[in-house]
Amino acid sequence: MTERPLLSRRRLLQTAALVPAAALPVLAVASPASAEYRGIVHRDEVMDRARNWFLRNIQYNGASRASDIDGNHTYRQDCSGFVSMCWHTSTPGHSTRSIPDIAAKIEWSELKPGDVVNAYDNHCMLYHMRGDGSNIWIYDLATPASDMRHIQVSPASLRSQGYIPRRYRNIRD
Repeated sequence: MTERPLLSRRRLLQTAALVPAAALPVLAVASPASAEYRGIVHRDEVMDRARNWFLRNIQYNGASRASDIDGNHTYRQDCSGFVSMCWHTSTPGHSTRSIPDIAAKIEWSELKPGDVVNAYDNHCMLYHMRGDGSNIWIYDLATPASDMRHIQVSPASLRSQGYIPRRYRNIRD
């Protein structure tokens, strides 16, 4: 069974406008993550944490912090802060330079939900799933000019830009 990508925020807002107001809290409330801070985290929890920031539309701002899904920790609102939040690592979050210290290099064909593609000293994105053709779906908190995104990208393009797929050492299936 192939997991379907999330609705875009625009589509979600259009749908929410059609839903009675009493039902809206159900759409906006997420269950707390059970991952232990700085401990083992399961892939489904990583993806729940990613969806939480996506649905909350956390905006890029490296000088600011946002709370995680359980509200107990705050992380930088940049790409590596987002990945650190998803993995429930130490706050305020790792950098693209320190992600290799906590995540082992893997092959592109080994990517699973919750892994990352990281370009040292540049940018990182959270892998979600295979996309159309040879594309992949990623969660991305890239720049102040763009919202947090859930988009398809080309692995070939990422490879040519120096991205390396990595797996967090404390992630479990």
